[in-house]
Amino acid sequence: MFGFDPSAANVVPSRYRQVALSTGLQSLDPVWLENHFIGREAYMRTRFIVARCGEETALVEIDRRQSSDLFSPIESARVLATPRQCRYVVARETDCGVASQMAAVALDHQDVSCVVVEGRYSHVSFILNPQPLKLHVLDIVPPFPSKLLDQVQRVLDLAEELPPVVVVPTLIDSRAQLTEACDRLPSRVLVPCRGSGIDLEGVTIDYLDERPQAADWTLLGCERSHQIHRWFYGSSPTTVDICPKRFAGDIGREGGHILTRCCLLQEGIEDSSQATFVPWGASLCEVHDAIETIINRVGVTWTPT
Repeated sequence: MFGFDPSAANVVPSRYRQVALSTGLQSLDPVWLENHFIGREAYMRTRFIVARCGEETALVEIDRRQSSDLFSPIESARVLATPRQCRYVVARETDCGVASQMAAVALDHQDVSCVVVEGRYSHVSFILNPQPLKLHVLDIVPPFPSKLLDQVQRVLDLAEELPPVVVVPTLIDSRAQLTEACDRLPSRVLVPCRGSGIDLEGVTIDYLDERPQAADWTLLGCERSHQIHRWFYGSSPTTVDICPKRFAGDIGREGGHILTRCCLLQEGIEDSSQATFVPWGASLCEVHDAIETIINRVGVTWTPT
């Protein structure tokens, strides 16, 4: 018997081998398709058929006679997506076994409810009624690329066990924040470390972690940088605050789910109403845990078959 509501969100096959491809059909009319497949043999693992007629595509779910045989007759069929609701996309770099990768392809085809993907290894699968979690990844740049954004994407690219998540980057350029905060650029700027990747024409850049000789500078940093500066020099300098918490509020008011970094967090994750935080030097495991925490809190609907 058919096992799920065809209007459910984020229907994605858990295995490629559940999906068969049938090409060169005479018609994709729902009644014709159902009559065409009923009575035909299907492989023991086949549950869905991507039906193609020319450039058009439809998606059919089948129910086979219960049997331990390698092939058994199809007893019933239902069309889950008609050609008007379905789009066939060739995306060679997409792993069809990862829901987030499938959702990323579907974002470019929001005019249809079903996106069939021919992806990596020539595997074919689909995502029906895509409604992925939109995860705002908030990070400070430079350096480029954003470490947190890169880590999140690497985690999601391999996360077969997670529901569909698509990343919405929110990258705050610290150089722009400095320019906006100052009437004119200071002649000397202190940044947390050489890894900050800051390069400003006509400005001397000093690195706090190298404990330079005290100077009349502007600190481009956050609370931890302040703490270190007071420890080193016994004073608090003019500061342009680039803590991610400053920028999380605007995203939160728009209803976004935010993942960002905090240098005051030493290890693990911190989940709050404002955002979910990982350490500044977070591991991939911590990033994975943070994404999973957000998913569990939000309650993302996912229908793996």
